[in-house]
Amino acid sequence: MRVDSKSVKPPFEACTFAGLKEDDVKAVIFVFVLCLFDGLMLRAEEASPATAAVQSNTDIPKGYEIGEKSLSPNGRFAILYPTRGDDSAERPPNLLVCLKPYSVLTRIGTEGGRWQGARDEPLAKWNGNSIVAIWLAARWGMKDLAIYEIEGDQIKRVQPVWRRVWLLFDEDFRKRFLSKYPDEKGSGVIFVSKGGPDSKPEFEFKGRKMLLDLFADNKPNLSITPHWTASLHAVWNLDTAELENVDFRPGPIEERPHY
Repeated sequence: MRVDSKSVKPPFEACTFAGLKEDDVKAVIFVFVLCLFDGLMLRAEEASPATAAVQSNTDIPKGYEIGEKSLSPNGRFAILYPTRGDDSAERPPNLLVCLKPYSVLTRIGTEGGRWQGARDEPLAKWNGNSIVAIWLAARWGMKDLAIYEIEGDQIKRVQPVWRRVWLLFDEDFRKRFLSKYPDEKGSGVIFVSKGGPDSKPEFEFKGRKMLLDLFADNKPNLSITPHWTASLHAVWNLDTAELENVDFRPGPIEERPHY
């Protein structure tokens, strides 16, 4: 028996959904796949520790909010920030806390708290779930960097990275600069973030080590002379809480004209 090829319809034309043509079926399939993908992504987002901790936790004190970027990888620990309000009102301090069950591990800083995004706000970088580096985001760069070790939902030890680092810069500033320009004692060591796509991070964890790459300037805005700079490349050992491989590099002391 001969079959006329014209009488045989292609699959998509023969098998339609309620009269839909091939292009319509493809469109329906595309929309279905897109919705399925969005649903999977939404469930993945809802399952992330950061989002779940922020949305489900209801035990934090009134007037605070959880800094999502400060959350530990497991979502148990975070920094609390005062909610934004009246600038003239006294703000409660920033806190490093355990979210479940809620408890305060330590107060951050000695002054009033900072909102998220404000100058001098505390920021955090975690090394696992029990070690966190916390520093303040100052105008020109970071300051007051410290490492907090957590054990049993309590602070086991605080490693004063910034205190040791600052002493190196301050000693050079006094010996090389203030001895020559005693009238400049009103200026001091200011740590500056270099920024730029090719710049190294100011610090990063490598196992039980912290790599430091810091730069300081007494007048970052370059508006007043004379001028001092210095840099430091070193390793902080988390086991001994000491600096290692210290490479301190004094920068030039130069006169810069007033503009």
